[in-house]
Amino acid sequence: MKLSRFASDLSARGLLYAIANDRIHAPVPLDAEQNWQLWTEPKSPLIEWLSRAYPPESMRIAYLDKMLDCDHSQGIEAHYDVSNDFYALFLDTKYRFYTCAEFQTDTETLEQAQTNKAKYLLSFLNLAGDEKLLDLGCGWGAMLKFLQDTGHRGELTGFTLSKDQQIYASQKLDLNVSLTDFIATDFASAAYDRILSIGSLEHVRPHELNQLYQKTYDALVPGGLAVHQFFSLTRAAYPTSMVTIQLFFPGSLLVMHQTHIAAAELAGFKITHDSIHDYRPTLRAWYERLVANQSRALELVGLEIFNRYMTFLPISWLFFQQHEADLHRMVMEKPA
Repeated sequence: MKLSRFASDLSARGLLYAIANDRIHAPVPLDAEQNWQLWTEPKSPLIEWLSRAYPPESMRIAYLDKMLDCDHSQGIEAHYDVSNDFYALFLDTKYRFYTCAEFQTDTETLEQAQTNKAKYLLSFLNLAGDEKLLDLGCGWGAMLKFLQDTGHRGELTGFTLSKDQQIYASQKLDLNVSLTDFIATDFASAAYDRILSIGSLEHVRPHELNQLYQKTYDALVPGGLAVHQFFSLTRAAYPTSMVTIQLFFPGSLLVMHQTHIAAAELAGFKITHDSIHDYRPTLRAWYERLVANQSRALELVGLEIFNRYMTFLPISWLFFQQHEADLHRMVMEKPA
């Protein structure tokens, strides 16, 4: 059965997908050091070529088009609604950010690095204190909680498609977070002073991008700002990595960065900032924390989900190491 699945995956989805799926279904917990090295150490030129060239683009497009037929909520629930307590084992303990942190030194804790990131984004938001703000894909409400902690008095609203996240944010943190698909939902015209997203534009499919940027633009007051942190593709629109990522985020497909820029400018935005940041230290920190909490993780979610995240984190590190995508922080202004 195991050999048959690997051969089938190899033929239909390629080498990286086959190896990743095989390790997800390993009969024992993956060895931490061996697993990290498997994904992150340099490979032979032949293996590198094979992992990038197969399946051919026509097969990738056909498979991904089929995966994109599913509803957004299915993919979000598959990744996020496994256990709030499980995520708490490896995310920062203060805010529970599941997005790229900002490590300014090698000795900083994950908590310090995530606070650095939040301060970084806060500086872009340019808040006086009473602005009305919408957080698209707000997760467990980390940035909304940070804004409250730093004294923001304006109305704060968050959207998420994860039931577990919505319950946590609304009941544990008493935040105004609703179970809303921000991609499919219409926004009221000129309803917000600021619109924010951290790690959620990755779930917007290519054909949905223009409409999202346009309705974001329309939902801002004149002079309003949209601040986004997200990663986007650098070289190819349908790389083999997008096939493998379906194991972890079914129904998601990243977009080329120039497509994001074009969609924002078409909507009318003036891009005032676009910087690139390193996701790898955050992924490594999450991995180390998950490894340190292996016993509890297995109790909470079982072997297959534990091995899935043990595979997801280093394969994501490799994704950024090979510069298939970059993590961007962007500020977009709607002219006054």
